[in-house]
Amino acid sequence: MFEVIDSIQTLLKISFYLWINLLFFASLKKCFWKEGKSKAKLFFLSLITGPEFTLFGLVSFFYDFDSHVSKVFGDNIAKTFETPLNICACVIIPGLYLALTWLYVHLISKWLCVKEKNSVLFVYLMFNSLSAISLNGPGAAAFSIPYATLLIDIAGVLVLYFASWLMFRLDISSLAKMVGISVKVNWRIFTIPPAVFIYFYTMLVMTMMLADLDGSYDGKTALILYVFSSIICFLLIWAFHVIIKNINATDEALKAKEEAVQAKEEVKELSVEVMEALAHTIDAKDEYTRGHSVRVANYSRTIAEKMGLSAEECENTYYMGLLHDLGKIGVPNEIINSPTKLTDDEYAVIKKHPGLGFDILSEIKSRPDLVIGARWHHERYDGKGYPDGKSGEEIPLIARIIAVADSYDAMTSNRSYRKYMPQDKVRSEIEKNAGSQFDPKVAQTMLDLIDEDKDYVMHE
Repeated sequence: MFEVIDSIQTLLKISFYLWINLLFFASLKKCFWKEGKSKAKLFFLSLITGPEFTLFGLVSFFYDFDSHVSKVFGDNIAKTFETPLNICACVIIPGLYLALTWLYVHLISKWLCVKEKNSVLFVYLMFNSLSAISLNGPGAAAFSIPYATLLIDIAGVLVLYFASWLMFRLDISSLAKMVGISVKVNWRIFTIPPAVFIYFYTMLVMTMMLADLDGSYDGKTALILYVFSSIICFLLIWAFHVIIKNINATDEALKAKEEAVQAKEEVKELSVEVMEALAHTIDAKDEYTRGHSVRVANYSRTIAEKMGLSAEECENTYYMGLLHDLGKIGVPNEIINSPTKLTDDEYAVIKKHPGLGFDILSEIKSRPDLVIGARWHHERYDGKGYPDGKSGEEIPLIARIIAVADSYDAMTSNRSYRKYMPQDKVRSEIEKNAGSQFDPKVAQTMLDLIDEDKDYVMHE
C-alpha cells in the first residue's frame, strides 16, 4: 500500500513539473508572442530552463554542499565549511538566487527581444513561487497516522495544480492584455511581493534542511509552513489579478476617452467643413462676394480675440460669421448681381435674408446659437436696423461684432460698381458710425486692428 501511494505521489510531482513547464511556455507565448518571438526559443526556454529547475538546482547544490566539497577536497576540508554553510544557506543563498534570477531574466528578455523585462520577471517569479512550494513539502513522517504525510503531499500537489491553473486563468490572461499598453506601470508592485515571498520561504526551507541534518527537523512545522505559503500564493494570485484588471480597465477608459475626443474632433472638423462649404455656396451667387463669408468669419474671430473673449466664444463667433449670410440662398440671383442701385422692392427682398437664415439655422437643434449672426448682423446700435429693430446691448455681442466685420469687408472688397476703399477712408467710416451703426467698443477694436495693419494686408 505504501509503495502504491508513494508511486502516485511521485507521478503527481513529475506530472506537476511537466504541467507547470507547459503553463510557463503557454504564459510566455500568450504574453510575448505578439512581439514576434520564435516558438522554438519560447519552448526551449520553458522546457529546458523552466522556473523550478533553477531553484531546485541551486537549493539542492547547497543542501549537498558538504558531500560536494568532500568529493573534491576530502572530509577534513569539508568540515571547515560547516558553520559558514549554515549562515549562507539561511541568509545569503536566497539573495543569491534572486540576483541570479534577475540576471537570468534580463538575459532571456534580451534573447527574446522583450521590451519590458519586468513583465517577464513577474511571470518567472510567480511560477517560481509555486515551484518552490511543490519541491519542499512536509517531507518526512510528520504524524503517527500511517500514510498521513504522503496523503498530505498528494493533496498539496493537487492544490498547487489548481493554483497554477488559477494563476494562468486570472493573472496571465490579464497580463497578456496589459503588456505594451499605454498606461505607465510601476512594476515594483508586481515583482517585489513574489521576490520577498521566495526569499523568506527559501530561507525557512534551508533552515529546516539544516535542522534535518542534526535530527531536529519538525514535520508539523514544515506542514504549517507549506499550508501558510500556499495561502500566500493564492492571495498573491488574486491580488495581482485585481491590480492588473484595474490597470487594464484604466487603460481601456483612457482609450475610450481618447477615441471619444478624436471622434468629437472629427465631427467638429466635418461641421466646420460643411459650414465653409455652405458659405462658399452662398458667396458663389455673386462673383464679387466670393470668399466674403469666410473673410467676415475671420475678421469676426480676430475682433473677438482682441476684445478678450474666451476661446470657445471666439470659435463660435467664427462659425456664426461663416453662416451670417445663409439667408441669401433664398434671394434671386438677379437681385444679388444687379449692376445698378437696388429699387425699394429689390431692397425689401434683400432685407428678408436675415429671417430666411434664421429659419434655416433654427432646424439645427444641437446648436441653437448659430442663428444669432444670421438674424441680427444687420441690426444697428441706434435701433434703426433690421429685421427686429434691436438697439444697444439688446443685440447679442457676437452679432454686433459680425456687423462691424461685415461692413469692413464690404468696404475693403471690390464690387461691380466700385473698387475697394483706401484704408484711411474705411477707418473714417467706421469711426464716424461708431455709436450709431456700430457698437462703440467693437468699432474701437476694429480701429485698433486697422491702426496695427500699417501695410493694409488685412483687406481682401
